[in-house]
Amino acid sequence: MKLETYYIALIGFSVLILAYSRDLTLEPGHLKPFGISKSTQICDEVDKFPQPDVFFGEYLFKKRPLVMRNAAKLSPAFKTWTDDYFLQANEPKNHVVSIETEKKENRQQEVREMPFTEFVSIYNTSGIYMVNPVPTFIRKDIILPCCMQCPFIVEGKLVENIMWFSSGGTKSVVHTDSVDNVNCLYRGEKQFVMVDPDKYGDKVDIDHPEGSYSGVDVDSVDYTKYPGLADVEFYTINITAGDCLFIPYKWIHQVRSFGSNLAVNIWWNHFIPKDVSLESCNKECDLGMTLKSVDFRGFDQVMESVDAIKDHVYALISKLNNCDYPKFLHGLIGDDIKFLEDNKIPYDSLMKEIFKQMDVDNNGSIHEEELDTMEDQRWERVQQVMDQFSQLIKDAESLDNGEFRFKDEL
Repeated sequence: MKLETYYIALIGFSVLILAYSRDLTLEPGHLKPFGISKSTQICDEVDKFPQPDVFFGEYLFKKRPLVMRNAAKLSPAFKTWTDDYFLQANEPKNHVVSIETEKKENRQQEVREMPFTEFVSIYNTSGIYMVNPVPTFIRKDIILPCCMQCPFIVEGKLVENIMWFSSGGTKSVVHTDSVDNVNCLYRGEKQFVMVDPDKYGDKVDIDHPEGSYSGVDVDSVDYTKYPGLADVEFYTINITAGDCLFIPYKWIHQVRSFGSNLAVNIWWNHFIPKDVSLESCNKECDLGMTLKSVDFRGFDQVMESVDAIKDHVYALISKLNNCDYPKFLHGLIGDDIKFLEDNKIPYDSLMKEIFKQMDVDNNGSIHEEELDTMEDQRWERVQQVMDQFSQLIKDAESLDNGEFRFKDEL
């Protein structure tokens, strides 16, 4: 071995040893609140809502967050939503809202129900937290964000709206949403700590995939349990009453609230063709297009639609480079092929049919850009095959022949 080669090998080995001996407890942010270290990323800001072509072209399609200062002030709710206003509202008999009993989010906590006006009368002294769709009798006070006033959004893509109402001090878990999201603040202040999943998704351990969240303690991040977080660069975004924030599909985020706090977020389906005509969107904001005048599908309906399949397929393909059929099959089924073979389920022919529909250019591999070009008929065929596959699995399980789970919960 030449001397230079020996030294290069020695240096490489030394670097490897140093990497393995890194003391994560000495890294900035260990046992500190989530995102307190390496908050180096800068989020774009605009005043009020941008035009739809800018919003979709520069932010939604590119999955980039955006702060929209003063945008929420356009809605009557910014001025009218006082506690007195709520207490005088004509709440229907037997109407109730969902109330969380802990301000630091715990997915196992007790959730109660009570009339909206009862919540308003006690939330300042009881430490409870309303997380519920905006009551229908006050939806007229919220204007659908101007940049979203497009037929392809309003006609079937709106999923849900949520009213987040507390006396402040709430802390969410670190989580992702499989929808796009605009969060508008009408009282108080909020801090969003966000992570770009394309850059650091592999560093944030979403160890509760069933709920798309991490079990990390947001007040005291232990790098020995979540070592990847020591290398993440964060966005720390602060908004105040009157501001809105666009949170892109699948972006990792954690939220804190300060002071008497009231926000409304709107979730909508991410899967919009990139060649959609933005000319159909409202050029001038329609102030009469309120949450009362539009329909929300609800998550249950979305989960039963082809959009749920799209969500999981995109998530799978994003993790796999040069996704050929063997990778695709293993990515979906994992090590449960024995269950399928024991129950004589023709998984190979079914999975090959799905792969064929997604392999638009017929080159033997699938990539995200290819999925973007898939026509509705192909997705519908994928859904038909998946429904057939799922029914065969249910039939086998009903005979007490074991249990099957898709590797990526498809």
